[in-house]
Amino acid sequence: MQGTPVHGRPIAVIGMAARFAGASDVESYWSNLINGVDSVSRTDEDRVGPQQRLAPDGLPKGPFVRAIAKVSDIDRFDADHFRVPPAEAITMDPQQRVLLEVATEALEDAGYAGERDRVVGVFVGCGENEYFREFVAPTAVHAGWAGDLRATLANEKDFLAPRLAFKLGLTGPAITVQTACSTSLSAVALACAALAAGDCDIALAGGVSLRMPDVHGYNYTEGGILSADGHCRPFDAEAGGTVPGSGAGIIVLRRDDDAQADRDKRRAVIRGWAVNNDGAARAGFTTPNVNGQEAVIRAALKRAGLTPDDIGYIEAHGTGTAIGDSVEFEALRRVFATDGRPPGSLTLGSVKANIGHPDAAAGVAGLIKAALAVEGGVVPGTAHFRTPNPELDITSTPFVVTAETRPWPRKGSRVAGVSSFGLGGSNAHVVLERAVAAPVAETTRPRQVLALSARSEDELNRVRQRLADRLEAMKSIDSAAMSDIAYTLAVGRTRFVRRWAAAVTDQADAVAQLRAPVDAGRRTARWSLAIAGTPVELTEMGARLQVTEPMFRPVLAELTGGVEFGGLAPQRAGALAALAAARMLLRLGLTFSRVEAPAWARPAADWLIAGADIASLPATLDACTDGTDPEPVRQGVGQVLIGPSFDVAGIVAAAWRAGSAVDWDAYYAEEPRGRVSLPPNPFTRQRFWLDRPEPTADRVDETPGASASATATSVLTFVQQVWCDVLGVESIAPDTHFMDLGGDSLYAVEVGARLSKGLGLDLPIDLPFIAPTAAATAAFIETISAREAGK
Repeated sequence: MQGTPVHGRPIAVIGMAARFAGASDVESYWSNLINGVDSVSRTDEDRVGPQQRLAPDGLPKGPFVRAIAKVSDIDRFDADHFRVPPAEAITMDPQQRVLLEVATEALEDAGYAGERDRVVGVFVGCGENEYFREFVAPTAVHAGWAGDLRATLANEKDFLAPRLAFKLGLTGPAITVQTACSTSLSAVALACAALAAGDCDIALAGGVSLRMPDVHGYNYTEGGILSADGHCRPFDAEAGGTVPGSGAGIIVLRRDDDAQADRDKRRAVIRGWAVNNDGAARAGFTTPNVNGQEAVIRAALKRAGLTPDDIGYIEAHGTGTAIGDSVEFEALRRVFATDGRPPGSLTLGSVKANIGHPDAAAGVAGLIKAALAVEGGVVPGTAHFRTPNPELDITSTPFVVTAETRPWPRKGSRVAGVSSFGLGGSNAHVVLERAVAAPVAETTRPRQVLALSARSEDELNRVRQRLADRLEAMKSIDSAAMSDIAYTLAVGRTRFVRRWAAAVTDQADAVAQLRAPVDAGRRTARWSLAIAGTPVELTEMGARLQVTEPMFRPVLAELTGGVEFGGLAPQRAGALAALAAARMLLRLGLTFSRVEAPAWARPAADWLIAGADIASLPATLDACTDGTDPEPVRQGVGQVLIGPSFDVAGIVAAAWRAGSAVDWDAYYAEEPRGRVSLPPNPFTRQRFWLDRPEPTADRVDETPGASASATATSVLTFVQQVWCDVLGVESIAPDTHFMDLGGDSLYAVEVGARLSKGLGLDLPIDLPFIAPTAAATAAFIETISAREAGK
């Protein structure tokens, strides 16, 4: 690289999610790595099936190795969560489906799910779409719907990033990156560059590559890149190639100064990044070049402002191939074998020994591993490593490769480098270091509000149990840490219809309430307010809130201009405290249908009802009397009581359970809270998978699911049948909105065309947008039919 990279702004890794062989999440992935688990699946089945490719003469191409690293359950997908119609879900590339779920979990891990105030970019790539080649395309040919635009949109790589942006509501750059094996790490580098340039505030970066569930191995070719025995042994004397793998990973990135300012959970900090290509100076298109790899590593170090001696761990590309390992090791030796650096001072590893080679997801797999290593101070061993490859002469260099998991081998800052090199010569390298955690800010609130939501009661119960399990497994959680947990749940999750909330005092109370049976509460968006108590009691309440409730003091200052209320007459101080408490609740989004108060505080209640004009507040306080024995206030469901036992946390929890739109940003505006990593919301998956087509010369010329004729059926029934056929659902209620079923312009066009043909009418092509329910469409059609009949 001839240019001199400028020092980039450090980029924080604030969230991550993954699905790799043997691991459905980051936690199990990390556990497998530090325990040296080999996640490659192996079978002894002696058969030839769709998993074994045959030559034209019907014989196997080569020895079949029954080993492959697969991700489980890729045939299942939560289509309803992403409002994807079943007809689209069953033809959609599983890579796009899995990445939707992983991206959602990554945003939840970062505490920015449902984010709308910041510009979020997407930089992702994927592997070969085997599902389209093996399942969708043959089915389309035999069914007669080849060339359907919807199948193209559901499977073409071009739409990978835009689909994530659309389904997750992200408005930043949405760029699909494709550089073969280096795809996901190249995507990370581009995301870092976009953040540094100010093109977005948050970025998702990563990739996905999936092998089909019924593929159980591969054909070995001597001299190829695949292992003869189904094991990947990077840098080992017995290295003989890599093993095909599957995986998906997404990391969430922010500029580090922004992440620190907002007290995000910083897992690691990316200091430098670089991408390049080997160009023409190599033996062939797929042959790696040592000069290009050396250049990309040096460029990333230069951008990071670091020297080779600062690096303590290298997560290598490490495919275990003869050419790949030798070229990569030589590039590493040129960069890191500096004068005076002792042997064994730089650990070298490769995750491919554990999970195979997940192709487009390989780079992010290595990056997540390296990020967790710098965060936790533990370096996982490289599975299957026994003896250094003598061709590499590792012992004469600073590098050491070991199968054992070890503590970070050096003191001071923990810095790692991650390499990913693609067939075709596209190289990427990222340098990241440990993020020093800021101390957790203290809280004055005696109770914290844990607020959860989900799409169904079953999912809500699973959310509660997941959180309870996490809290129970954590070490002692103090009030400050519990406040950060509550804050993350409140501001960092998408809001759904089903609600649960509790005001908790400590860790044990939180677990107990999360596991307790739930009583179904009544939903309401409006409340009544009642002021209760004597002036002295309300004054004491105000004094307590001044100490414990961060919102109270600034609200009180707005009402008084900063004057303390402790020296006021009891009736003025009590009324003022009650009004400040009411103003807090209004700021949180609660609305009150009526306001009750004892006679002495009636002027204060009238002031709230009249609009709470601060200019008239002094006169209002003057009108309050010195009542000492107020009449009791009638209490009822949906009533908020401002009195001696006034509890903001309890009221907020009740409001959330009842369905009110609590303004959590306002609730935490006066408190420096931070986001933490918490379990993601569960998905409710169903199987969406085509049968593998059997070769046949027959062809069906009609569109699958084509609707029957409208004769002998009502218009409404026919409309519902057409909607069901096009959208791939079993039934549709007459008043269900077309968009709520996942309908879009393409589906609307097909619905309009089928209705026009079946009914013999000239109907608008966008009819489902004009009449967006089945009942409305039927009524529209009946009006047109009557008009036609009257001509």
